[in-house]
Amino acid sequence: MPRMKATMVAIAAIALSVVAAQAGTFFRIEVGPPVAAGFEKVKEMKKPDGKLVFVVRPRLCDNVANVMMTGSAEGLINGERRSVRLTLIPIDSGEGVYGVLKQWKNGGHWVVQLNGTCSNPKASASTLVPMNDGTFIREKIEVLGEPATKKQVDAALAAIARSQS
Repeated sequence: MPRMKATMVAIAAIALSVVAAQAGTFFRIEVGPPVAAGFEKVKEMKKPDGKLVFVVRPRLCDNVANVMMTGSAEGLINGERRSVRLTLIPIDSGEGVYGVLKQWKNGGHWVVQLNGTCSNPKASASTLVPMNDGTFIREKIEVLGEPATKKQVDAALAAIARSQS
């Protein structure tokens, strides 16, 4: 069993490094499966009701513990636009790692928008995470070196709606 845990952690680390390689060398917000935060940290985490969908962490900020992070789920249900403010659950405050629980309704099409602000270097970034119900779609994640615009969020939501229809 320990060997399997080590293998899962290694796979998660590789997945995060692929996203990092694609993202470049700017302040950014990375997303990974819950295992990327470490089994023990996730197991010890006190989480409210809800499924831990993924974890998020800031990168390339001198003090990741001070990064301000917010999130929202942007959705389309029966053609009607919805927005749900997300509560990010602290997993490792020293590393700036947070968990994202599924806090949006079932059905429809959803994109999670994560926003972060780093004080040194002074920068803001966003990551757009398309969802398939309670699972994030890794290959469609958009890591942005600036705050996402409404147009970018709408485009990501339209793309996921097209691909799921």
